[in-house]
Amino acid sequence: MSQPISTPRDEFLGLETGLEALQDSAEFDGPVEPVAEHESYDHLAFIYESQAEQFATAIPYIKHGLDRGERCVYIADENDTAEVRAALRDGGVDVDAALDSGALVMYTAQDSYLRNGSFDPDEMIAFISETIEDGTEAFEGVRITGEMTWVFGDDPPLEELVEYEGKLNTLLPDANGIALCQYNREQFSAEIIRDIIKTHPHLIYDNTVCQNFYYTPPEEFFGPDQPEREIDRMMGTLLDRTKARLELRDHQQHLERQIEIAADSAQSFDEKLQDLFELGRNRFDLEVGGLATVDPASNTFEIEAVSGDHDHLTPGAEVPLSETYCRMTVATDETAAVTDPETYGFEDTIAYDEFGFETYLGTRIPLENAPDRTFFFVSSEPRRREFSDADRTFQHLMGQWLKYELEQRRHERKLEESNERLEGFAYAASHDLQEPLRMVTSYLQLLENRYGDTFDDEGEEFLEFAVDGADRMRKMIDALLEYSRVDTNGDPFEPVELDLTLGNVLNDLQIQIEETDATITTEQLPRVAGDASQLRQVLQNLITNAITYSGDDPPQIHVDAERQGDDWVVSVHDSGIGIDPDDQDRVFDVFDRLHSREEYEGTGIGLALCERIVERHGGEIWVESEPGEGSTFSMTLPAVDGCDR
Repeated sequence: MSQPISTPRDEFLGLETGLEALQDSAEFDGPVEPVAEHESYDHLAFIYESQAEQFATAIPYIKHGLDRGERCVYIADENDTAEVRAALRDGGVDVDAALDSGALVMYTAQDSYLRNGSFDPDEMIAFISETIEDGTEAFEGVRITGEMTWVFGDDPPLEELVEYEGKLNTLLPDANGIALCQYNREQFSAEIIRDIIKTHPHLIYDNTVCQNFYYTPPEEFFGPDQPEREIDRMMGTLLDRTKARLELRDHQQHLERQIEIAADSAQSFDEKLQDLFELGRNRFDLEVGGLATVDPASNTFEIEAVSGDHDHLTPGAEVPLSETYCRMTVATDETAAVTDPETYGFEDTIAYDEFGFETYLGTRIPLENAPDRTFFFVSSEPRRREFSDADRTFQHLMGQWLKYELEQRRHERKLEESNERLEGFAYAASHDLQEPLRMVTSYLQLLENRYGDTFDDEGEEFLEFAVDGADRMRKMIDALLEYSRVDTNGDPFEPVELDLTLGNVLNDLQIQIEETDATITTEQLPRVAGDASQLRQVLQNLITNAITYSGDDPPQIHVDAERQGDDWVVSVHDSGIGIDPDDQDRVFDVFDRLHSREEYEGTGIGLALCERIVERHGGEIWVESEPGEGSTFSMTLPAVDGCDR
């Protein structure tokens, strides 16, 4: 419920127009277009076709005003005041309290529009003016709405009505009020509705506040040269709407291009950045794009990357931040634009005096644990019009993408450094373990050669355990060394014939294949881009595992490949013992074994090595399996450009 209050107007309604107040309400949508200088923000027509539709807008309009501390005036005619009060109660308004406090005032048409027996536009304008003046003495503002069906009397004042609506546009911009005129489309003629539309800068229709591009200002609507002015306005509207559609189309195309750049996984960050520069330069029609590191604390500004020719803007160039337009971006922490440098106090700066830049659009990119950046576009040509909200939003979106990419690059570098340290540690540890292991092995051999004849059965068993343990340790160290060297010892990628690679693997495994009576079939395999020796290692490990874990029956193994976009999915199918779904992620962990060494031999690193190699190729590897039904190991590998196979 509203109460009379004495808070200064600037603390509430005065900070925004009546139209903006409606935009704050959840009950109304729109408008999205900016309002021209000559258009009233505070005079709206509401066109409806039923009482339900009428109250669905009029009641929230009043309730919103009461909630904001405004005096709300409802002029009833089509509905009697009792119906309106009931609708307000149904809408959640404490009607009695609002009436008692004076926050809600209700009139009939006879009390207002027809208070002197007939309608006079000037008298009604005076009534509205007095109502607003009285209300603003105790309330934050005044909100008025009137049902306009009173027009249909014995002598309908239709011309006077249109005159009144036009004059109301000149009153409300200077008054602390907002007016909503309610028109039942079912009762007014099409001609009257047309004129009503023309005399209201904004309309509410279907709970949507619409900017009215058919609106005609009062001085044009009532002037003697109205036809000529109407033609000018119609032609201007055609031009404005065409330009708006073109701008919307261009904006959509630029957004699509930005998404394409961001999603292009084949390009490096630097290549994407240059494409982004080109996109921004074209959209904003500015000569140079740049990315710079900034530090307000030390007043430093250093160019990191640039697009476009300029003698002073080159990578590595440094100037004080305070001498650049970017100081405004850093100070406000928002997207900033400069089209009149002297107005913004840049007349004595290096950017303006020495570099000669007349126009600037930039955004700040705050980063964690790294120097902040500014992403900007500049030009030595003056700009005749301000940058639009859409321009600023587009610039901000490009900055947000850059922020993500820069953060991602930093995390990737940290991860690479961490991996390099881990690889170095694994290599060093494995290498350092080899020497004591060789010593252990040598002494075990010496012990067996010199004293083997003196061992009893238990002693020989102990010695055999020790030799076997040393041998397993050697294999694990060799495997760990190989695992740690996947990235550092890998060969450059080149086209690899997987058919030939698999043939070499099967030759290497010929004895194991014959001993297990394994059957291995294969479809034609493709050419992929990769490291031939590492891919051979992957296929050998997968085929060996398929043979090893075949169970009691002879192994049945099939190898095939399927094209998937820019990759090939290469799969090795077997009919072996399978893997429990809960254990399928574990099989790629280093030294994580699903079976004891007594059941199946191995180091526990073979599949982890496969995963590491496939990841180096930019792919992924996974397994699909059910216990007792075999397994399928699949991996993605990059296809060779221009090759179907």
